[in-house]
Amino acid sequence: MRQANSHDLLGDSSTKRKLKHCQQGAKTAKSNSRGKSAYDLDRVQTFFRPEMQTVQLTVNPDQLLLDPNNYRFHDLPEYRSVPTRARYAEAGVQERALQLLQRTEAFELNALKDSIRSNGYVPIEQIVVEKFDDVDGVVSYLVVEGNRRTAAVKGLLREQHAGSVDLPQPVLDSISNLPVIELIGTPEERNNYQQTLMAIRHIAGIREWGPYQQAKLVVELYERNEESFGAVAQQIGISSREVARRYRASKALQQMEEDDEFGEFATPRLYTFFHEAVSQPKVREWLNFSDTTYRAENADARRSFYELLSPRNVDGEMLPPKLNNATRQVRQLKEIVDKPVPLRILLDPERSFEDAVRAADDESLPDETGILEHSLGVAVAALRQPSIETWLNPTERSKQLWTDLVAVVDSVRRILPVNN
Repeated sequence: MRQANSHDLLGDSSTKRKLKHCQQGAKTAKSNSRGKSAYDLDRVQTFFRPEMQTVQLTVNPDQLLLDPNNYRFHDLPEYRSVPTRARYAEAGVQERALQLLQRTEAFELNALKDSIRSNGYVPIEQIVVEKFDDVDGVVSYLVVEGNRRTAAVKGLLREQHAGSVDLPQPVLDSISNLPVIELIGTPEERNNYQQTLMAIRHIAGIREWGPYQQAKLVVELYERNEESFGAVAQQIGISSREVARRYRASKALQQMEEDDEFGEFATPRLYTFFHEAVSQPKVREWLNFSDTTYRAENADARRSFYELLSPRNVDGEMLPPKLNNATRQVRQLKEIVDKPVPLRILLDPERSFEDAVRAADDESLPDETGILEHSLGVAVAALRQPSIETWLNPTERSKQLWTDLVAVVDSVRRILPVNN
């Protein structure tokens, strides 16, 4: 046990770096996309105020009590408030809190357990506690910050004792006793401090990496871990499918970076477009994206996709890329790429993305009663596509096709009513 100050709450080795990061963020990133302050320097400085004393302890996980009124629970239909603090340590209350954390998919406890099982418990962010009452003669501590991590450890130890998992000894050693930070002071001081800590941790927070930076690390881990998506997933606590998706997207963007013609436009901002593209089976098939080479093998489709992501020159005027919303437009792209007419509209630099979407909607699969109307609509849309130059200078093949079409029209005309 040793006396600690507020800086210990985020771990000894990283405190100064994180504080500096927060200070820089307060100056350069006043607000994030939700309109809330990304870093509030005043609150960070309040969080690190020296007058609030803490103590570093090492405790057995059995000594830790989950908070049954955890803020995470408040929007769950199954949540029931426990108003009497003295009952927090009851077995039924603790079991309910543990089950809420384990069974709520949004808390991703299984992913966290997989990460601990793979790496051991890594106390980068400290569990923060306050002293509770003695339970059966043993001092217990209520978890203020770190309920999810505590629940993951408790769950793994249960599975180990039940024989359903066989944890390696180094992993078992890392979770048999946990380092925690105990808040000390008056009840009012502890309460104020808890609220400040939770606000900084869960509202302002330390800014996460963007999708591009996350994917770059995934690539490094994958190539270091014998090219196993499963191994990376266990290491970092996300699904194998998501690891694979980020790897494919990063490699697809890298391919554009290496392109002689379009490489200059391949910025990290485009990562999300490739992430969506490799996630859509129709788009991936159009590009002929290979899970062997992790490259788009269809040269024509690849070039077309790059064009959609790059600025375009129309009559001497530089216009922005047609694709500017990854989530919406790339998902709509799957309804366009397998239809020739909408795809030609999409690739026409003078036509808009919305024009292609409307054309694709017109070609949506009809029911049997509308087959004739659908076919006629597609034919009319196709006839409207050629430019005026094409109409004025038809090829011999075009003239023959026109002759055939006129013959069909003449045949249809016989069954149409004559207007007097």
